[in-house]
Amino acid sequence: MWVEGQDQTDQMIRCLNDPSLKAEVHQFCVMLQELERLEEAIAGAEDQWGELTGMHCKTIWRLEMADALLRIQEQDDGLVDDTLQLVGENGQHGRCT
Repeated sequence: MWVEGQDQTDQMIRCLNDPSLKAEVHQFCVMLQELERLEEAIAGAEDQWGELTGMHCKTIWRLEMADALLRIQEQDDGLVDDTLQLVGENGQHGRCT
């Protein structure tokens, strides 16, 4: 990271000969670099989130166009009917007459 006047600022800090100040300035620069890195990562994640949201909406639309919920419900109803019929048949075979 290059800041205008960075060389002059570094020179002035060296002239002060204050290790504590030098450490604080260094910490500030490290934190600034990390903030910039995170800002870039967040911007990238926002782009990815937008793309995934768009894909999700398209998937919902395709499922709606395919009547997926109705077809699944019909399949489920058919399985329930088949199961009830099978249970009824097994119950009749097990009865004493």
